[in-house]
Amino acid sequence: MSGHKGLTSEEVVERLKIYGPNKVPEKGENIAVSFLKKLTGLTPYTIEVAAAISFVLGKYVDFAIMVSLLLVNAAIGVVHGYRAGRAIEVLKSKLKVTVKALRDGKWVDVAAERIVPDDIVKISMGDIAPADGVIVEGSITVDESALTGESIPAEKSVKDNVYAGTTVVRGEAIIRIVATGVRTRFGRTIELVQIAKPRLLIEEITNSITKWLLLVDSLFIILVVAKLILAGLNILDLLPFTLTLLLASIPIALPAMTTITLALGSVELAKSGIVVRRLEAIEAASMMDVICLDKTGTITENRIVVDRVISLGGGYGEEDVLLYAALASEEITKDPIDNAIRQKAKEMNININVASILEFKPFTPETKRSEALVQIQGRKLRVIKGAPQALLQLAAYSNEEDIGEIITGLSREGLRPLAVAMEAQQNVIEIIGLLGLYDRPREDSKQFIDVIKSLGVTPKMVTGDNIHIAKAIASKVGIGEKAISLREISKEQLTEGVEDIEIFAEVVPEDKYNIVETLQKKGHVVGMTGDGVNDAPALKKADLGIAVSGATDVAKSVASAVLTSPGLREIADIIRLGRMTYRKIVVWTINKIVKTFSIVYFVAISTLLLGLPILTPTHMILMLFLYDFVTLSISIDVLKPGRRPEKWNVRKLALISTMLGIVKLAELFIALHIAKLINLSYPQLQSFMFYILLLSGLLNIMNFRETRAFWGSKPSRYMLLTIIVDSVTATMLVWRGIIIPSLPPHAIALALIYIIMVTLLATDAAKIAVYKIFGHV
Repeated sequence: MSGHKGLTSEEVVERLKIYGPNKVPEKGENIAVSFLKKLTGLTPYTIEVAAAISFVLGKYVDFAIMVSLLLVNAAIGVVHGYRAGRAIEVLKSKLKVTVKALRDGKWVDVAAERIVPDDIVKISMGDIAPADGVIVEGSITVDESALTGESIPAEKSVKDNVYAGTTVVRGEAIIRIVATGVRTRFGRTIELVQIAKPRLLIEEITNSITKWLLLVDSLFIILVVAKLILAGLNILDLLPFTLTLLLASIPIALPAMTTITLALGSVELAKSGIVVRRLEAIEAASMMDVICLDKTGTITENRIVVDRVISLGGGYGEEDVLLYAALASEEITKDPIDNAIRQKAKEMNININVASILEFKPFTPETKRSEALVQIQGRKLRVIKGAPQALLQLAAYSNEEDIGEIITGLSREGLRPLAVAMEAQQNVIEIIGLLGLYDRPREDSKQFIDVIKSLGVTPKMVTGDNIHIAKAIASKVGIGEKAISLREISKEQLTEGVEDIEIFAEVVPEDKYNIVETLQKKGHVVGMTGDGVNDAPALKKADLGIAVSGATDVAKSVASAVLTSPGLREIADIIRLGRMTYRKIVVWTINKIVKTFSIVYFVAISTLLLGLPILTPTHMILMLFLYDFVTLSISIDVLKPGRRPEKWNVRKLALISTMLGIVKLAELFIALHIAKLINLSYPQLQSFMFYILLLSGLLNIMNFRETRAFWGSKPSRYMLLTIIVDSVTATMLVWRGIIIPSLPPHAIALALIYIIMVTLLATDAAKIAVYKIFGHV
């Protein structure tokens, strides 16, 4: 390592000017193109056809209103899309990959995008190569499947190429960067932190409900059109009315509302230290009922300390045991055990420099030990540290029974045993002592476990440690005591008992994956936390994979959410926000179905009864446009999250919405009857019902956002503001006769009294009764 100088700060600056940052530029969409795209699709096409027909028929006012609202809606969509995109960019910036680079003669952490050609970079197990390079020292095993599709890892040594985006699964190496950004072999560095947006269950459910509504609405509309044609009305005159009535069935605000809700939720989580890489994480969090917690680095601090030093006698004291363990530890390393041993030796004032290290062999998973040939006080000896069972197999003689009892005792206290041995004579190895390593539970672990239990989520601990250590740690943080070693049960036994087991010990990566999969097959929505390469399969399989703070690049790349600060408190935040998001979608769905009853069914039935349209196309377009603002406000409303995991019950949701829709129909027909009693002209009757429909629809959102009385919680300021602005706008339209026929003051006053007494109070009481009868959704 000392032979590599690396680049100077000045050289880095020059190379950045020449080659640019180490990233693949993303193609941004032109704002004009975005705007034009908002004018395409089922909803815009329907408005455009209705506007064109109005123009042909000479209804220029209707035409102007429709075109204006279409353009304003498109502009709003572009603005919201831009803001959502900015939110995603902020989240991506928090997922910057960092690497160890040799700069100005020192190893420092550098953002991957600041890497330049000729940089000297160190990569080890769990790292993702930040750019294309050539190995100049060391050897590694690399997973190139993301680039080549080849599942068998490739062995790489000096002079071999390493490509951007490949994962180091074993070993450590120093590479010299030869290509960055778009010049890398595949130019895919940006994909290390990509944020995907697959189709969401929430979208599928709301879309299926919408399609069902559209089908039923179409049947009603056909009946209305047939009735009006039989009554002698011109079919061309009916087309704008028909199209706008059909438009009422289309969820204009759904895409924007869903995107904004999830994007804003992601931003809120980022403030709490959670970066959402895939938006379905928020959805999964609302329904998660089981979470598998990786012990190391999640429940515990992932900071190994030497808690106990035990001498087995034979003339060797505790200082000797610790000295030999320190000599068998690598000095410059990222290995936490080696660092902990050297730190303990420093605390006990043990001078490691009394010995010279002649040869060092690092720990490997195969040997389960590290060793060094040292010269101390004029004699050579080999010192070894490693897993007790591995050293017991090497030892020429040892009191295996006594050592076994000590190991069991340490494990019951939550300490991980590490054996220390020496070889003073050729092939004669003697175990001289044991170290008790401890990874302390985080200060917030117990509190976190209590919180998620109160939220109805069952915690399960998953660890590679033995069952005694696992039970000791689980007991301290309050997870439970029902433990099992995966080495002692079959896959069939795991399937049978997976729901009751609270602690899974001695697991390997495949076991973690199987645990998650088995729980999912039992009908659970499963969360999984982890930080290492070995956690990646389970993190990817879980409904909510969470990479904890300090996780490897591999763990981050497959997780759906990443914690950026130590601790577990943030996981409770994502659960609460996920459930709040679920509530927002439920409120939107109920509101949409009730709006269908109030606009489509009421308009259709009343038109059939009266023989003339109860609303004009202008009325309906204005109403739908003004509704949009309040509907979008649901996405930023403040709703109380549920106390238990959410579960989509589409049948109950549709039933409750239908019952509330029937209540709404009754409310509107009573209003129509009152309107006919106050001697209004037919155009005024249309304006009166427009006013009633609009204001009562606005206040219905206040009703439906709460399952209790509407005053049970305070809505967001934006929602209140939009309701007030829309109400004032509608009042001005009917009072001053702007665009639509005006109403006399007594009719406006009557409508306001009716809306307050019936919509806000009576309908709210009916809503509470519906929930008491059918239960909450």
